Amino acid sequence: MSTSFDVITEKFFKKIEKDKDFFCYYNVSLSEAMNLAQEQATNYLFEAVERLTDECTPDVDFFDYDEDMEEFNFDLTRKEQGLISSLMREVYFDRDLSLLKAFKIALTPSDLNQFSPSSERKTFTAMLKDIKAENSAKISQYDSVDRITGKKKMINYAQSDE
Repeated sequence: MSTSFDVITEKFFKKIEKDKDFFCYYNVSLSEAMNLAQEQATNYLFEAVERLTDECTPDVDFFDYDEDMEEFNFDLTRKEQGLISSLMREVYFDRDLSLLKAFKIALTPSDLNQFSPSSERKTFTAMLKDIKAENSAKISQYDSVDRITGKKKMINYAQSDE
């Protein structure tokens, strides 16, 4: 019982397939470019797992994986696969936000007057804000149900000491 990282990275690739820049690398073959994209996606997967476990307490240990075999040591549900791939997409766009900030810092005010991509920056940051809000809602929903049955978790007050 395990889930390969490839299952999740493929879902991630489908979410960003229109972004050709992710898959384009200069002076490398197509197979090398795909290997680089796969390596980067795996790094996003690790960050996505960190984000998920920072925001909720899953019923399973998402850090139970084998980096060498590139697989989780348990079966992820389809919902978990989708959630992690969505979080990977967020990590990916978060990196672009850092680039936008660095770009803005590198330019002088007179440069910004001649070339002002502020509309694009606003659109991008609004999109990223929406992605983060959507993912937070997904995490909240995921945390409130049993991972296998999908039934709402209930608090058993009878077992509570308080």
